[in-house]
Amino acid sequence: MSLWRIAWRYLWSRPLVTGLTLIGVGLGAALIAGVLTLRRETESAFVNEGASFDLVVGAKGSPLQLVLSTIYHLDAPTGNIDYSILDKLKGDPRVRAAYPIGLGDNYRGFRIVGTTPDFFSLQKRNPDTSEWRQALRMAQGRPLEKDFEAVVGSLAARRTGLKIGDAFVGAHGLAAAEVGAEEHAEFPYAVVGILAPNGSANDRAIFTTIGSIWKVHEEKREERKELAAGSEEAAAFERPKPREATAILVQLQMPGLRQWMAKEIQQTTSAMAAVPILEMLRLYQQVLSPVQRALLGIAYIVVVASALTILATLYQAAERRRRDIAILRALGAHRREIFALMLLEALFVTLLGVAGGWAAGHLAVNAAGLLLQRQTGMIIGGWTTDPTEFIALAVVAAVGALAGLGPALAAYRRSPAADMAGG
Repeated sequence: MSLWRIAWRYLWSRPLVTGLTLIGVGLGAALIAGVLTLRRETESAFVNEGASFDLVVGAKGSPLQLVLSTIYHLDAPTGNIDYSILDKLKGDPRVRAAYPIGLGDNYRGFRIVGTTPDFFSLQKRNPDTSEWRQALRMAQGRPLEKDFEAVVGSLAARRTGLKIGDAFVGAHGLAAAEVGAEEHAEFPYAVVGILAPNGSANDRAIFTTIGSIWKVHEEKREERKELAAGSEEAAAFERPKPREATAILVQLQMPGLRQWMAKEIQQTTSAMAAVPILEMLRLYQQVLSPVQRALLGIAYIVVVASALTILATLYQAAERRRRDIAILRALGAHRREIFALMLLEALFVTLLGVAGGWAAGHLAVNAAGLLLQRQTGMIIGGWTTDPTEFIALAVVAAVGALAGLGPALAAYRRSPAADMAGG
């Protein structure tokens, strides 16, 4: 019988201990594989989406808040800016495209985003080749053509049940409407298109023309003006309200112009400009990376504990099998073969644990990715990997295999006669 088969049989002669050891090794490997995969995929998803635009121009405040609220639809906007800034940007030869964004209402928790019809011809730059490709595709229907038409993101359509030809009304605010929330019943929207899924925040948005947003809120302003008639606040409503946008999404002719343009906008207008990709990288470095490093630290602690378990288990097994090992020596087994037998057991446990942990970690990320996609539209690949992950798991395997070195050396040094006499 080969050493491989003997080691395998010895390993499963104590299934409970072997199973618990495998779980320990697998847990550490799963944490490492899961954390590395989740970090890589989420960073890629957020940064790639942020790279769709070179600048976000909005009211002065937090640049990160501006980016999250307008590109990712995850925060409240910093305020409004004068719409004339859009015309200025469009006339700048350094600007490839600029799209206004108007926020303020929602439908069942999905933001109604006002923009211009040319937004649906949006193209996205490939960061590797700098080539441009179409970013949005229609799954059904057509893009916007006039006010109070709506194009619904794929996730928003699935969650709300909206279909081509349906009508709906928005509610004031960016979150899901609560009991008593103000609805704009006199301004219904007609669904004319549904976007194909693209794994971005656009999947959970409902698009209309920015003119629709203006008309809805201008009407509400007139109502408040009538209610304020004769009061001290009435004078504020007498002044004409300029056209405003929540933000402007800007694509430049060359990415290298980002910082120059951002500084210029900050100095020459009442608005500010944030660089989305820089804000997302800063978010990862300051907030998410420390958390991920902590999780990796925990994973490696689990691996070390598992290695100690392997060490103790093999020492105990060697003590219980002293007579068996002595018989093997008496039958002609060399010390090197006994040494190899013990190492093979450690290797089997480690490799099985690492393989199972790798599969479990990626399965967990895949499940989390499916949940995240249903909730946010973001696509996270659960089964992708990279060299960093393989190196980390190779370290785990090496640590586990080395844990068997001590028991193997102890068995190598034993005298067969003494073990027979002790048995």
